Amino acid sequence: RPSPRHGWTEGGHWDAALRGPQLAVRTLLLGADPGPLSPADDPVPYVFSTQLGHELGLLGVPGPQDVLVLRSGESGWTTLWFRPGTATLTAVLGVDMPRDVAAARHLFAGSTLPQLDRTRAADASVPLRSAVIG
Repeated sequence: RPSPRHGWTEGGHWDAALRGPQLAVRTLLLGADPGPLSPADDPVPYVFSTQLGHELGLLGVPGPQDVLVLRSGESGWTTLWFRPGTATLTAVLGVDMPRDVAAARHLFAGSTLPQLDRTRAADASVPLRSAVIG
């Protein structure tokens, strides 16, 4: 599906099956352009899994040219993807870092991609939400 925030995203997730019909009906009733999508109509792509005893959470769509920033905590680590030369966060992968994953869910709930200070975001002792610019 096309996403104003994430570009083309993979389909087939059960969450899309729950949200998609409402948007499809609204598009059919209002015509080809149903207007700007709300964050509820454009959910952040995500994957949560437990692998080999580790909790993984991926939110967003990392781009091939994105810059990676690593947060290393006592029990796990988080990788942050930023658009090159910007403060725009495109994706977060947390491994055994539930607070970072929870923060990422809130950060990606807005109508635009979040803007983070990369230096503060790299410091695992700083809550991820505290690295938000603005």
